[in-house]
Amino acid sequence: MSTVLKPCPTPLPAALRQLRVAPQQQDFVLPIASIIAQQQASEHFQLVYHQQQLVGFFLLDTGYSQQHDFANHSDLGLRCFFIDQQAQGQGIASAVLRQLPSYCQQHFPGFQRLLLTVNCRNKAAARLYQQHGFADSGQLYLGGSAGPQHIFLRQLQTGA
Repeated sequence: MSTVLKPCPTPLPAALRQLRVAPQQQDFVLPIASIIAQQQASEHFQLVYHQQQLVGFFLLDTGYSQQHDFANHSDLGLRCFFIDQQAQGQGIASAVLRQLPSYCQQHFPGFQRLLLTVNCRNKAAARLYQQHGFADSGQLYLGGSAGPQHIFLRQLQTGA
């Protein structure tokens, strides 16, 4: 299986706007058009390719701590992670999460932890993150539009 992570080029690839999550996941991820329209300067779009086809998206937020008081200045935020509904069930999300720590260290050096929030109702996502080295902080983020969210974290650098 060949899953590759890449920074998103400018202009955005047309295929990016075609990505969709499964209907049961729509409460947890904004439509891609909304994500694009709301992009902030600190949000860096990343693409997921599987067998040379664009199948996923996530963004890495270097200003995560400026919007979330539970984050430190040395924390990198993982947001809007999804795999297109047509590509789900093939182990692609797991492949991304296995590569993510080294990818972050290569493209965003200096950050010590990767943080994300997972809606409390999204049990499948929570299990997936925990299977790939993320720990539940035990705290809840209550600012999400779809209800309370668990705060997960993963070390990017040892000894930090």
